[in-house]
Amino acid sequence: MQDYNKALNYSYLLLKYRLRSRHEIIERLGKKNYPSSIIDKVLSSLENDNYINDEEFSRLFVSSCRAKGWGRKKIDYALKRLGVAENYRREALKDKQVFKEELKELIAKKLPRYKQGKNAYQRMIKYLAARGFDYSDIIKELENLDFTRFDNYSD
Repeated sequence: MQDYNKALNYSYLLLKYRLRSRHEIIERLGKKNYPSSIIDKVLSSLENDNYINDEEFSRLFVSSCRAKGWGRKKIDYALKRLGVAENYRREALKDKQVFKEELKELIAKKLPRYKQGKNAYQRMIKYLAARGFDYSDIIKELENLDFTRFDNYSD
C-alpha cells in the first residue's frame, strides 16, 4: 500500500507540471522501478478520476503545438513519441483545412524575409517542411502566391 501511495503521489507531481499521456506515466513509473501491478492500479485510479485522458491530452497538445506554428506531420510525430494511440492522434489532427490556413498565415508572415537573398524558394520550403507542413501543400501555396524557384528576388 505504501508503494501505491508513493507511485500515485509521484504521478500527481508529474501531472502538476503539465498533462501527460498514459504512456508517459507508465514510462516514468517504470523508471522508478515500481512493479507493473502498482502501475496498473495507479493508472486505473488516475483514469477514474480523469487525471489522464489520452483523447483530451491529444486535443490540448495539438492546440498548443498549433500556437507554436507546427504543422500536422510534426505534431503527429510528437504525439506518437508520447505514446498516444493512432485513433486519438487522427481525431485530434482531422481538420486539415485549419493547418492549410495556418500555412498560408505563416508564409505571409515569413515571405518578405525569405524573398531577400539567394535560394529564397528552397529556404522557404526547408523552413516550412521543418515546421511539419506537407510538402505538396507548401508548393501549392507558394505557387498561389507566385513565389517560384525561378524568380529572382536578390535584386
